[in-house]
Amino acid sequence: MSQSPETNDTGPPRPRPAVVRWLETAELVTGALLLAVIFTLMLVQATQRHLPVSGWVWTGELARFGLVWLTFSLAGHLVGKDEHVTLKLVDHVVGGRALRAVWILANLVVAAVAVGFVFEAAELVFGGSPQTTPALDIPLSWTYVIPMVGLALAALRALANTLLPAPPVVESVPEERAE
Repeated sequence: MSQSPETNDTGPPRPRPAVVRWLETAELVTGALLLAVIFTLMLVQATQRHLPVSGWVWTGELARFGLVWLTFSLAGHLVGKDEHVTLKLVDHVVGGRALRAVWILANLVVAAVAVGFVFEAAELVFGGSPQTTPALDIPLSWTYVIPMVGLALAALRALANTLLPAPPVVESVPEERAE
C-alpha cells in the first residue's frame, strides 16, 4: 500500500499550500456538480421515454458532453493526488533519491504531454469553427474550454508535484515462501 504524496519518510505529512488545497476543493466540487448534472439529465431522459410526450433531445447531448467534461475537469485532481493511471514498477525496485528522480521525471513527462494537449485544445477553442452542436446549437469551440482548463490544471499539478511533495512510498509486497 502506498502513502499519499503529502507524506515523507521523516515525519508527519507536510501541509500543502492553501492555494493547492483550494484548487483541490474546487476541482472536487466541479466534479461532483458535473456528476449530479449527468445523473439528473440521464434520469430525465429515461423518464421521458416512459411518458406520452415528446422528449428533449438536448438532455442526452448535454449528458455526453458532461461526461467528457467530468473526465477532463478531474484530471488535475488525479495528477495532484497521484491517483491517475501509473505504472508503479520502479517504486518497488528503487528507493531514496533514485525514486525521487523517477517521480520528478514522470511528472515532467505528464506536464509536457498535458501542455501539448492544452495547445491543441486552445487551437480548437480559439480557432473560430463555425460548427455548432446538433441539439443545443452552441458553438462547438465552446465545448473544448473545460478540457483545455482541466489539462492546464493537470500540467500545473504535475509541475507542483516536482516541487512540493515527496513521491509516495510503496511498501514491498511480501513474497510467498515455498515449502
